[in-house]
Amino acid sequence: MVDLKPGQLVRSLAGRDKGKHYLVLEKLDHKHVLLVNGRSRPVERPKKKNIVHLQQYERRAELVNFNQLTDNQVISYLNELILENGTPPEEV
Repeated sequence: MVDLKPGQLVRSLAGRDKGKHYLVLEKLDHKHVLLVNGRSRPVERPKKKNIVHLQQYERRAELVNFNQLTDNQVISYLNELILENGTPPEEV
């Protein structure tokens, strides 16, 4: 069983968003999480995704306060985490 935490970097493995990177915003249950990327999936409209369709990375942003998280912060976190991981930022 995959243990995804808020702020963790993930990549979609299936669906129309295949290959895109996201941050985990919230874990809904043992099978689903809410994902954001600040662009196509802003904080106000997160994507619900089955964890089976996600590749997880060890990289994680420390999200202090979810209520005040902005799309610009999400974009910054993603860019930092993707560059640390060695993945080109164009895939965000």
